[in-house]
Amino acid sequence: MNVKMYKKIFSKWIIVMMAFAALCACNTITEDLPPCVNYVKFTYTMNMKYVDAFTVEAKHVDLYIFDENDRFVSCISRDTETMTDKQTMELPSLPGGKYHMIAWAGFDSDFYRYSAQLKEGESTSKDLKVMMMREKAGGLDGVDYVQRKELAPLWHAETEVDLCPLKPKTVTMDMTKDTNKMRIVLQSDGAKALNKDNLMFQLTAANGFLNFDNALLKDDKIGYQPYFKADGDVSANKDGVSVVVAELNTMRLMENADVKLKIQKKDGDELINIDLIKYLLLTKMEGHDMSAQEYLDRQDEYALIFFLDANYMVVKVKVNGWTVRIQNGDF
Repeated sequence: MNVKMYKKIFSKWIIVMMAFAALCACNTITEDLPPCVNYVKFTYTMNMKYVDAFTVEAKHVDLYIFDENDRFVSCISRDTETMTDKQTMELPSLPGGKYHMIAWAGFDSDFYRYSAQLKEGESTSKDLKVMMMREKAGGLDGVDYVQRKELAPLWHAETEVDLCPLKPKTVTMDMTKDTNKMRIVLQSDGAKALNKDNLMFQLTAANGFLNFDNALLKDDKIGYQPYFKADGDVSANKDGVSVVVAELNTMRLMENADVKLKIQKKDGDELINIDLIKYLLLTKMEGHDMSAQEYLDRQDEYALIFFLDANYMVVKVKVNGWTVRIQNGDF
């Protein structure tokens, strides 16, 4: 083998070794090559329109970063107005490796609180929990805690990523909305007029405590009561149909959770007492090819109309425009 052949083989070996070194560079940071900038792009496509609504709805993001040993590294808080395209956040300089990232968007200390102050290098993702604020007050059915305010919308996202300091990356985190609004309409046939001051509404659920992975933690039952209630009239006739409208909200809804909707008169006469999840999921069958939980996570607004007869008995229900047939004993 001549000298030229040795040089040719040696040159190829050098090229291979350089390529291998470049691949291995993700685990080290050299002084000669400054690390590239990495980004996180936040999206919100987990909705019924399947479009990204993050820039329209979210105003603030808290991003928590944990290392490959699940130890807390840092938290970055940004208003979306300060972010590129209102949804892309620049990450701090991080050593190459695997990271666990958790984001909460819309967090407002008037409505929520983090369960602990995380300590760098000590705390883990399991220490990151969010609790909805509630007040100690009597609700219907002996519920000890109530929520009567219109909640700030809240979103969650989580991902794991392998960052390379020499290879810039944009990580996408798609959000799931954890807050839901209910617009409830009671409509009578006119024989007995309805009055908002004589009616009490309550949605009862134990869903105000969220884990780092967005799962529900054990919580007290909370009575969600209207932040808005009004009388209405959909008829121009003197003895026309009377209507009462109420709006309330709740946190994340789960397929197998015990969630009750109760409406009663102040004298204790019960008008409605239903397993709410069962009725909400009936609308899923209307052309939605997805699991029950995905539907509950995508849908964040519900309109429920209860039609009452002259004796205040429910004769028909509409949920998001879909008519539900009443079975004996449902109410």
